[in-house]
Amino acid sequence: MEPLLLNLAEAAVLLGTSPKSLYNLTRPRSRAIQAVPVPFLKMGRRLVFRRGALEVWLKQLEEAQ
Repeated sequence: MEPLLLNLAEAAVLLGTSPKSLYNLTRPRSRAIQAVPVPFLKMGRRLVFRRGALEVWLKQLEEAQ
């Protein structure tokens, strides 16, 4: 069974990007200029990503182009 939540490194691997690039997409300034902001949750100081939400986000990005 696949985990429901991914940490930053796992989400970056899933998306084919670096953890630093993905982290930058979660910053407030970056989110303000994104057509479809990357979905994430904060659990304390940790950033986590729902696998399903990332898949939906990718589809929305494709449709926005």
